[in-house]
Amino acid sequence: ANTVTVTTAGTYEINYLLTASVAIGTTLTMAVRQNGTNIPGSVISRILAVGVESIYSGSIITTLAAGANIDMALSALIAVGVTLGGGTNAILSVKKLNA
Repeated sequence: ANTVTVTTAGTYEINYLLTASVAIGTTLTMAVRQNGTNIPGSVISRILAVGVESIYSGSIITTLAAGANIDMALSALIAVGVTLGGGTNAILSVKKLNA
C-alpha cells in the first residue's frame, strides 16, 4: 500500500527513509504527509547533482487523529526524473506511543 491509515487517535512516532537520485541537477524535497499536508519537522530539501544518490531519513513524534492517512511525497522546483535506490529504497513506519 502507498498510505498508512491510523485507526486510533494518539501520539505516534513516524520513522522514514528514502534513497533517490535525479536525472537533472535540482533541489529535491521529501516530506511525510498527513492527509496530503506536510507534517512539520519532516520536510527535507537537498540540492542534488545528476545521478548522485541521496538518503533522506528522519524521525518525528506527532499527534494523529483516527482516520489520518500518512504517506511520503517528493517534489522538485522543476520537472525531473527520479530514480529510487537499489534494494530497500523507501521505509515508512508509524508506531503508536501512548495506550
